[in-house]
Amino acid sequence: MTLIPRVFRGSFLLIFIVLSSQCAWAQAAAQTGQTEPPAAKAQPPAAEAQPPAAGQNPPQATPSQDIPTQKIEAPPANPAQPATLSNVTGSIPPAEMQDLLKKVRFAEYRINDLLTDVRPERWKIPDATLESFRQTLKTLHEQVTALEQWRGQFEQRTDSLYLGFQTYSTINQVLPRLNGVAQSVGEHETAGYAAQFSKVWDQLFDLQQSIGRHVSSLMQSQDQVLADYTNNMAECQQRLSVAMRGQGGRAAYTRNSQPIRPLRRGAHASPAKASGSEKQKEENKPEEKKTAPPANPAAKK
Repeated sequence: MTLIPRVFRGSFLLIFIVLSSQCAWAQAAAQTGQTEPPAAKAQPPAAEAQPPAAGQNPPQATPSQDIPTQKIEAPPANPAQPATLSNVTGSIPPAEMQDLLKKVRFAEYRINDLLTDVRPERWKIPDATLESFRQTLKTLHEQVTALEQWRGQFEQRTDSLYLGFQTYSTINQVLPRLNGVAQSVGEHETAGYAAQFSKVWDQLFDLQQSIGRHVSSLMQSQDQVLADYTNNMAECQQRLSVAMRGQGGRAAYTRNSQPIRPLRRGAHASPAKASGSEKQKEENKPEEKKTAPPANPAAKK
């Protein structure tokens, strides 16, 4: 009889504990608006990763914003000027240069025309002076002929630095001898005849100065082109080295080859020569005298 009341009291105590816990949860839910018991909201810890469902892509991890990254950039290249020709001071357009060279051609014709009327043999001068003047006339004719050739080529290529310089330098050789002829004509001929030589000299000198300025402009343009080409080449090499950095293969290891030692002269001798030399050695050996064996004394007895 005493066992039943004890069991009844134990079960009653357990029921009372459960009801009290449910009442406490109901009061907390009324204050926070929670509709499910705490056991129903149990979730796995955040540290454990859940496998993706079938047919869904796994979530991609976002990069961390806390770790700084270093960006490697190419070194800045030296700025190069564009390889273009600029209008240099003193340059003459092709059409104007053609007109200028035509005036040079007229000066050549005028010089040859004036020289045909020079008669130094009628002058009363010593023979040595006459021979020197004739040599001056011959040299002047040769230089005017050379000027005609260079001027004709320069007319076809007015942008040629070489032809322009040759034309300029040839005129520079004509002018002093033309001036010497004009002075000699003024001493032994009329003053008007000598003035014609001086007039051609002045015209040719002015034309030479214009050609010289044009040649100087061509030289300056060529120098600018060379400088631009050098800058562009340096920039291309720098960009190429930056682009090819780290792309070249590593050097392959190769073993050093063994040195080749020269063979001795005896090793190159043919077998026939070797056998002949051996025979010759045998022939040169001194012959050994054959001695008879000693007699047996017992046999004599």
